[in-house]
Amino acid sequence: MTKNDEAISQIRKIRHIISQENEHNPDKLVNYYIELQKQYPHLIQYKEQHQKVLESAAQQGIETEL
Repeated sequence: MTKNDEAISQIRKIRHIISQENEHNPDKLVNYYIELQKQYPHLIQYKEQHQKVLESAAQQGIETEL
């Protein structure tokens, strides 16, 4: 992945828009993301799923990067 990767560029643009909509205020941004998590709790399962994948890989002797 490079700094000029189109996907990364799009993510940065979206993050900037979200920040702008919250007046670049860290407190407002945190509250925005907390409310988003409340709206979509079924989508916020990454940590648990990621841990299971890492444990499975370790059991198989596969080295992983975080």
